[in-house]
Amino acid sequence: MFVLTAVAGISAIFLRLKLTGGGGQSDGSLSASTQNQRKRTAWILTLLSCFAGGVFMGTCFLDIFPHINEHYEHFRDKTQWEMEFPFPQFFICCGFFLVYLLEELILKVFASSEQRKQKQALAKFGANIANVEQFRSAPFAGCSKPDCAVGAGSVLNSLNNTLKPCSSCLNMLTHETVITKYLDSSKKVDLLKSFTFAFAISFHSVLEGLAMGFQETSTGITTLFVSLIIHKAIEAFSVGLQLSKSRSNSLVCALIGAYALMTPLGAIAGDFITTLDIDDIKKDAIIIILESMAGGTFIYVTFLEVLAQERAKEHSHLIQLGAIFLGFLVINALQVYEQFADAGHGHHHAH
Repeated sequence: MFVLTAVAGISAIFLRLKLTGGGGQSDGSLSASTQNQRKRTAWILTLLSCFAGGVFMGTCFLDIFPHINEHYEHFRDKTQWEMEFPFPQFFICCGFFLVYLLEELILKVFASSEQRKQKQALAKFGANIANVEQFRSAPFAGCSKPDCAVGAGSVLNSLNNTLKPCSSCLNMLTHETVITKYLDSSKKVDLLKSFTFAFAISFHSVLEGLAMGFQETSTGITTLFVSLIIHKAIEAFSVGLQLSKSRSNSLVCALIGAYALMTPLGAIAGDFITTLDIDDIKKDAIIIILESMAGGTFIYVTFLEVLAQERAKEHSHLIQLGAIFLGFLVINALQVYEQFADAGHGHHHAH
């Protein structure tokens, strides 16, 4: 399961790299045909992301939530629980708010730090630029003014350390510095969002593994294992596609590797818990709470991390909707297959 999940996730990275050509030049230096190719690539990636959003939505409403309701009803029957308060829905919302809060806190701390750095850089470059070594690679042709520190060509005249850039060069250099810092900040935000995304998805994967570890019959383990393999392959591809937006391939591979380990580790933990002397009612209550919170994290990922960001892009929303619905149908087909497989096992045992 680990190998299949990792391969499916990493294949999404290679697909994105193949489509984007591994990065490249800015739009201003590209030919018209290359820019059109990039637009087509962006459109394909948007459709794939929408498909992934549909997969996550289907996982939420057709897989996670029905299991939560089933476990909760079983818990109520076992304990004769008569209170009508919707505890599963309450903990689903708690999971949603928890991930929302974690991401906002991380981004808040990060944004404050970045703003301080940018203000310090602007103050430094704007007030006194006596050291032209700070501008070794000016992004424009050299200035013709004799008293300007920016010499002819694209490399600064580092011998004239006592000179300062003229006002026009200073404005261009400062602007370039701000733009560079903004792009670096954007990349770091993408990385932070990738960590949040990986945390939310991994939380769910651990609980899937726990469910398999709690199975007491070989038939139950086999059925759930086959179901998880198919489900995880599609889910892992969608996860890899979303994580690859961080533009840090080594980090994405590490996150996918960690994600692939979560279900096997959960299965080991579930098998270990079954050997402990823990009251079944307490164990069931803990599992219901954790599953519900995992469902809440999935809602956050589906609607705020994936679908909302894709819908904000300037593409046909109707075609995006079609891609979302297709991803939803894939999970729906898997759920129908699982129902027929379970019915087949039940019929076989009846004979």
